[in-house]
Amino acid sequence: MTSSPTPARVAVVVLNWNGLAWTSAAVRSLLAQTHAAVEIHVVDNGSANDEAAALRAEFGDRIRLLALPVNTGFTGGNNAAFELVLAEARCEFVALLNNDAEADPEWIAELLRAAETEPRTGIVASRMCLQADPDRLDNAGVWLLGSGDVAPRGRLQVAASWNEPDRLLAACGGALLLRGEMLRRIGLFRADFFANFEDADLSLRAVMAGYGVRYAPAARVRHRLNATIRRVRDTEFDVRSVRNATWAWLVNLPLPVLLLNLPSFVCANLAVLLLLPLAGRPRAAWAFLRGRLRALRELPAIAAERRRLRPLRAAPPWWRLWWAQRSFVVEYARLGWLALRGGRIGVMDRSQV
Repeated sequence: MTSSPTPARVAVVVLNWNGLAWTSAAVRSLLAQTHAAVEIHVVDNGSANDEAAALRAEFGDRIRLLALPVNTGFTGGNNAAFELVLAEARCEFVALLNNDAEADPEWIAELLRAAETEPRTGIVASRMCLQADPDRLDNAGVWLLGSGDVAPRGRLQVAASWNEPDRLLAACGGALLLRGEMLRRIGLFRADFFANFEDADLSLRAVMAGYGVRYAPAARVRHRLNATIRRVRDTEFDVRSVRNATWAWLVNLPLPVLLLNLPSFVCANLAVLLLLPLAGRPRAAWAFLRGRLRALRELPAIAAERRRLRPLRAAPPWWRLWWAQRSFVVEYARLGWLALRGGRIGVMDRSQV
């Protein structure tokens, strides 16, 4: 008689920042997971009103609580948990769940099932549905656009139409699975991103190092779209978001892809800068321009980072990466139509904090 294999141990990280009620609901959904080998790590990111103590009182030793003195952003908070998990070397995988999301009981089991189909799968994206309307998608992963932007894949579309597993270029950090061995090799989130598009950067870094990103439609969570992000979003947030997306694009993509994308980059940026003011959003256009210019001023640092990452490169042929991108014309048209209908969407609207 052969014994059944030991189930993969997974550390799940939930980041709390002044969101006690949401975080408690997220943790309760993790305590109900069918996969037995789960460690729940809650990082309190400098919350007010002693929320760390409230979480400790509610959950006790069912969670591992890491209380940080200040808000270090999505990147800093999660990196602190990553470093602890990787140093202890007990868990083969690390999962992230936004504190304003709740996971179905089979969430971890389905993420692992997708990860174990191919040993080089480094990241698995979830099917994130809207908490207020579970039949509609928040996202089914992330699109990389040829214009240098990042967009939620399938935002506000019927969730049932996204039932097929797929290979992606990027996953949303609100609900995903990361292979620990991959993180040790390629590194963690870029701390200077603070919040937004750190997931796209990490995903592209993984792809360029030869790891796969997969979408697991059976790994379901329900997400309160923009519940956290609306509390912190201001002009500086939008500027940093555009800067981060540009960094992810310029640091990670092969030079032939960047050159082929150049016409799309120029056309899309001109369109945004012309159309946003006409749509009554001149401040958004100004923030967009500032974000692009900030990234362009950092080109020497971007070039240095490309050189640093060169030894890790084991990517698919560049033309496959170019073909896997999403047309910015198609996505801009879809998002624009949703905006005209009053949908709360946008290239930068993904709750990450």
